[in-house]
Amino acid sequence: MVMIRSFWVLWVAVFLPILLLSIPTQFNPIPYLSRSISEEFYKPVYQSNFTFLSEKLRQAPQAEWTTIIDGYAKHFSYPLRLEALDRYHSSPEVYQALQKGEIIFQDGDPMALLQRVLNSDKVLYFAINEPRELAALNQSRGTLYLAVENLRSQPRTQWQTSIAEQNSRIPLELSLLREQDLSPIERSKLLADEEQMTSYINQQGSMILLAAVDENTWLRVEDNISYQTQLKLTTAIGGFFFLAISVALVMWIYPLWRDLKRLVKTANEFGQGVLSRRATTSRLSVVSQLSHSFNNMANNIEKLIASQRTLTNAVAHDLRTPLYRLRFAFEMLEDEDIALSQKEKYRQVIHSSIEDLDHLINQTLVLSRYNRITDIRHFSYCHFADNLVAEAEHFQLENPQLTLRVSVLDSLRQQTIFVDNRALLRAVKNLLSNAARFAQQEIHLSLNESNGQLFLVVEDDGPGIAPDDIERIFEPFTQVNNQERNSEKGHGLGLAIVKQITRWHQGKVRVKVNGSALGGACFELQWPKQISLPNVTKLDTNGQ
Repeated sequence: MVMIRSFWVLWVAVFLPILLLSIPTQFNPIPYLSRSISEEFYKPVYQSNFTFLSEKLRQAPQAEWTTIIDGYAKHFSYPLRLEALDRYHSSPEVYQALQKGEIIFQDGDPMALLQRVLNSDKVLYFAINEPRELAALNQSRGTLYLAVENLRSQPRTQWQTSIAEQNSRIPLELSLLREQDLSPIERSKLLADEEQMTSYINQQGSMILLAAVDENTWLRVEDNISYQTQLKLTTAIGGFFFLAISVALVMWIYPLWRDLKRLVKTANEFGQGVLSRRATTSRLSVVSQLSHSFNNMANNIEKLIASQRTLTNAVAHDLRTPLYRLRFAFEMLEDEDIALSQKEKYRQVIHSSIEDLDHLINQTLVLSRYNRITDIRHFSYCHFADNLVAEAEHFQLENPQLTLRVSVLDSLRQQTIFVDNRALLRAVKNLLSNAARFAQQEIHLSLNESNGQLFLVVEDDGPGIAPDDIERIFEPFTQVNNQERNSEKGHGLGLAIVKQITRWHQGKVRVKVNGSALGGACFELQWPKQISLPNVTKLDTNGQ
């Protein structure tokens, strides 16, 4: 039903303008444009004709004008004649323009140009294309001549019989007229034609052809089928055009409707919790890009939900230990027989557990923040190299037992870089803290640039990272050499935060195997120097 409704809406949208442009109404711009373009072309082209003929008529008495124009008309294929000015009195605009001596373009059958002759009551009529009745006569002139010659070769008594035989064989109506049978319009037409052949269109729209057989007899041919044939041909062409366009619309709409229906079904199933559902459409489909975007969205949502589920399970696991310690400490403090020194010990356990919970919650909130879509509002141009050196100096003060060596490319010290300064410094702090936990004596921190990419490297002289652990250490709550989940060694969120911050900057973080000159672990952050990020914070549904 939806497809049928869509088809009819599109069908009307396509064909209604075509129909409106095909029907000659006052709202149709096609006749107006055709008239304007034709008038703009024909007026300057034939203006010299009017000038020449007017000058010829100026030199002769008005009584001879008709004879002069008739003499020139023989040399024109289309009608050229003099008409009375009063004939156009019914059209005030045309009449006034003719009185002013302007050349008037008349759009009809045929198209013609009009101009008043000098200051007289005559108008020079100059046709610029062939009228329909003249075209029919020119096409039939030879055939009419043969038909008349055929009658003349027969006795007059057989003329009617011959006409009857012709009527039975051809789809035209032939008849013989005597002079008294001629209508006034037929008389005037025959008088105007020296060849005694003429044509006109009657009130029913049929084409009438007349040819003289002798002085008192005329052959009359009524063509009432050519117009009907032309109408049938036009109708057939129009019908075929409408049918072809309709079939094309169906061939376009059906695959679109089918793919949209599949996409709606997939979206509904995905919304009901079947997160593995994906849209399947052809690469040639109109909605292929929409399907691709939906699949990307579904992949991101599935990964996000899986990440949130893992995060929730891990948080619940890490919350259990400090909560157990708190419960045990509170139970022991309620025991009146316990010594004061023991009570102080349990109070310290309570404070330590609360700090552990606070640290876990803060780290979880930080990870949640950077798991969102990149927020351009946090990005700005800053002297990141100077800020990096300042962070390194602060770390050195907190860890005097270690030696931190900093190397920054000189050109970067003079440049401003478009980054989230706070986020990147947090990533550096997490990497340095991680290195401090395993380093023996020395840590190296460097910032370099190559081929439009920035590289931030932190390496230490610790035991390094086993190849099997390289991929999983960036997962939340993953800790190497801490199977007991001792909170004093952290909660395994630091490197996960580093990974998300790097993604914010359209970059990546990796562990370089055997890449440290100090022999320990080597972490490398890489991101493009020129970052173009859309402001998509409105798409974030995770809150602030």
